[in-house]
Amino acid sequence: MQLDARKLPARTVLDADICIAGAGPAGITLAREFIGSKATVLILESGGLKSDKRTQELNEGTVIGDPYAGLRQGRCRQVGGAAQLWNTSVGDEIGAKYVPLDPCDFDELADVAHTRWPFEYSDLEPFYRRAQAVCGLGSFAYEGKDWTDEQHPVLKLKDAPLSTKVYQFGIGRFFTDIYPQAIAKSSNIYLCHHATIRELKMRNSGRQAIEATFASPSGKQFCARAKIFVLAAGAIENARLLLLSGDSASDTPGNRYGWVGRCFMEHPRDYALTLIPHSANLFPEATFYDLHPARNGTIVGGRISLDSRRIRTAGLPNASITLLPRAKNPTVHLPRTISQFASYLHRHIRSAPRSGYGWSRVRNLSQAYDAFKLVINLEQRPNPENRVVLSQRRDLLGVPQVDLFWRWSGEEQVNLERLRKVIASALEGAGIGRVEVSTGLGPDPNAYHHAGTTRMHADPHWGVSNADGGVHGTDNLYVTGGSILCRVGFANPTLTIVALALRLADHLKQRL
Repeated sequence: MQLDARKLPARTVLDADICIAGAGPAGITLAREFIGSKATVLILESGGLKSDKRTQELNEGTVIGDPYAGLRQGRCRQVGGAAQLWNTSVGDEIGAKYVPLDPCDFDELADVAHTRWPFEYSDLEPFYRRAQAVCGLGSFAYEGKDWTDEQHPVLKLKDAPLSTKVYQFGIGRFFTDIYPQAIAKSSNIYLCHHATIRELKMRNSGRQAIEATFASPSGKQFCARAKIFVLAAGAIENARLLLLSGDSASDTPGNRYGWVGRCFMEHPRDYALTLIPHSANLFPEATFYDLHPARNGTIVGGRISLDSRRIRTAGLPNASITLLPRAKNPTVHLPRTISQFASYLHRHIRSAPRSGYGWSRVRNLSQAYDAFKLVINLEQRPNPENRVVLSQRRDLLGVPQVDLFWRWSGEEQVNLERLRKVIASALEGAGIGRVEVSTGLGPDPNAYHHAGTTRMHADPHWGVSNADGGVHGTDNLYVTGGSILCRVGFANPTLTIVALALRLADHLKQRL
């Protein structure tokens, strides 16, 4: 059932068993698991069914540190959440790429303390398998050998510490349209849009959430009461809502040891490496690494992965390498980033999607390109100094905005340069080409994959939420989504976010 907060009488009180903040992939997935159950579920979504400029202004904030554009551009207050921002063409629709975290991403980093997840990769794998279906993907298989065929062979990387793996691609309409429509038809799930949560009211010294106060765009006030509250509004907003709640700083839920908002992480992308093939035949031989349909219809795209043992022993960040060919025409200004490359493709190859994929559709590949730009998707390690705090400035509803302290540290740059050397040496050792390295470049941080601000840890001294997503020190308050990730690896986070939401749904079903 759908509700519009703009049409509710002022001071309306909504009651439910579970109240969820946010109707993005996390909140939608969680609520969908309760369709047809005895539990009543209320989703409060700040945005509407369509994009609204005034509502998006609530995402305004200030970045302090290195240049970063992700506070407003990288978030979407609308039903469907971040899926509304996806830009990869998947068939005739818009979607995104999916991949799970690697098992090594669940280990504690040797040089960063308290980074181990409170459960193992094997504990999340069953939920990854369920998430495949929720996201409209194929089988839970991400090795290159699972998808290769005669038309799309994988590169022979010999004994290099590199291997071919894949991304799978799914459409955004599941989260922006199909699942919200199913919720609208449900008799026990209520999706209230244009409903911006202002704060959670707590009692019993911050142990119990009793209601969420929320407002319509005009400022009309309402409240929602529930047995259980779940924050699923993204890493920036989840942290802000916790910081806004409680009677004092010491009363802030989950913040007894000061971890709320800390360890904000992104997925920077590096463009410093260029592969010059020994033979022009490499371009037609590498079409597996472009987005393409596999034999069973699943849309996949190859990627190059570094061996996890090398990552561990050398202390390198986890990473994934995407191949984007460089146009041979020397008069063309060569694009540096994925978005620039996509724009170039769209201008010169009308059928190419805007995400940078689609390059293999060009005729005479060997004549069209002269090199591959190697795009490295990077892990950013958790750093408590990268954090979200409340600002002195207020938004249109009178709620404090956020300040984001974010830097790409000198140590991370050193590790990136070590990673570049390992990748370049491995590719050259495989005999497929020569790698040029552009020095003095930092990565592009703007993947808009916000994570880490309400991180999970078994010990409340080192995190905000427990293994189930329950906020430490509370009885009925949970967080889910990218904010609870202890480490982010290199992986686009949506598959992990959906898997974690399914895991939380099972926990809440048992609890109710």
